[in-house]
Amino acid sequence: MKNCNTFLKLCLALLVLTLISCSEDTSNPVEPNPSVSGNTGDLKLFVIDTAKVNTISMTGTNEATILNKLVNSSSYFAGFSLSPDGKKFVYVNHQMTGQYPNWIIVNEIRMAKTDGTGDTKLYDLPNAQKYVDALRYCSDGKIFFTLFENYPANTSEAFIINDDGTGLENANYNGKLLDATDNRSYYLEKSPTGVRIIDPTVDNGAGGVYYSENIADTDNMKGGEFTNDGKYAVIPFIDGNVIKARIIDVQAKTSITIPLVNNLPSDWIYYTLHMASDSKRGVITLSGGDYVRSKTYVFDTKTGVVNAPFENNDDTVSAVYAW
Repeated sequence: MKNCNTFLKLCLALLVLTLISCSEDTSNPVEPNPSVSGNTGDLKLFVIDTAKVNTISMTGTNEATILNKLVNSSSYFAGFSLSPDGKKFVYVNHQMTGQYPNWIIVNEIRMAKTDGTGDTKLYDLPNAQKYVDALRYCSDGKIFFTLFENYPANTSEAFIINDDGTGLENANYNGKLLDATDNRSYYLEKSPTGVRIIDPTVDNGAGGVYYSENIADTDNMKGGEFTNDGKYAVIPFIDGNVIKARIIDVQAKTSITIPLVNNLPSDWIYYTLHMASDSKRGVITLSGGDYVRSKTYVFDTKTGVVNAPFENNDDTVSAVYAW
């Protein structure tokens, strides 16, 4: 009798599992990565100051330099991305020394721990005419990046490399990409009228438009990126004297717009926006205009709250990243 009861329990368990598996919605083969939850406490901010990486608090205090490659006025970091676990970052190191025509140019992707130790080279860019546009440190240990050649080719190619510098592969997509999701299921691409979300799996792997979003004035649209969980794309742009963010729900293919910074000065403005690892908070840094030093705002896309800005300690700070 005991064996019979055990058999019946096993049958019931198998039936429940079968019903659950049959009820799953498989209509969308490409899903965001829900396992990347990120930081839920105070944000850890990383400041790019020409060719230095500094850490600061959420209010701009307690600044400390963790990585310094400042050699001369031609030293700068041309890209930066934190790993989703907040333990490492990758960056693009650009250096130029010597005299024309005997310049010595360094253009490379490097990786370090977030305390500045373990700084190692991953990849040498092919030549001085190529630049890194998109750069993302993914949770599977892969680095996604694009190389843009301004002249004479005017082309952009996407690549993937392991975070130990091995396994370089061409992602087989050419386009002006801004970002990729953590699992590289979608790419974010600038278009003549705004942005497009690209599904690289369609058209036999050649990639195709999954969703497009119009931005009224693309000249005032600066960058854009996916949230850490891949559920949203956040696109900053200037509308009159306000910086706004268009937030695209990737799965629903809908969007909302929220204001971030009001009453911009009438002079020119340069700004960068980067989302934090919790996929809802972010930072936007403004420089130029009548700002003596750049200012950074911390914001929350879920609540719409934008914190009072803090002034960065150096007038050469143009970007702040958050984990």
